[in-house]
Amino acid sequence: MSEPLRLLIAISGAEDPAFVGFVARVVAAGGPPVDLTLLHAVDAEARMLAGEGLAMRHAPWPAPSQGATDRRLDEADEAGAAALLAVWKERFEAEFPTAVAVASVVRRGRPEQCIVRAAEDLGADAIVLSARPGPQASEPGPRSVGHVARFVLDHSPVPVLLVRGSVRRSGGA
Repeated sequence: MSEPLRLLIAISGAEDPAFVGFVARVVAAGGPPVDLTLLHAVDAEARMLAGEGLAMRHAPWPAPSQGATDRRLDEADEAGAAALLAVWKERFEAEFPTAVAVASVVRRGRPEQCIVRAAEDLGADAIVLSARPGPQASEPGPRSVGHVARFVLDHSPVPVLLVRGSVRRSGGA
């Protein structure tokens, strides 16, 4: 029996649910066994942009300690990431025709750097990610992928499968 193919699948939450079926058809078509690791990166920079001064609170009482606020925000980030990955894990397990190992990982930091670093740390054979959704996604050119996908394409230590545009089920081969 051959060594399983280790795929790191970056999940932002904006992917088309048909993304799962597409990946299953491409990867599981008579190939080696597959181990999937679903990765969601919690963008740490977003929190730095949130103001916590009096103008944001609109209240005369003392502000809660920064540690307590950070702890609550961390817990909310973790709960949201866990819920998101649980839904996608179920989708992948249901779509693959044979039993596959599906693990979930949450990382904190800039998503593009988390994806590349996780591929190195986890010994992934390839990275799978979806191009950004929206009207620009179908237009060819530099704006057809977001900055995260562009960074991963430029810096990945392993091959990258970038799924662009709408993914539809096809009735034929």
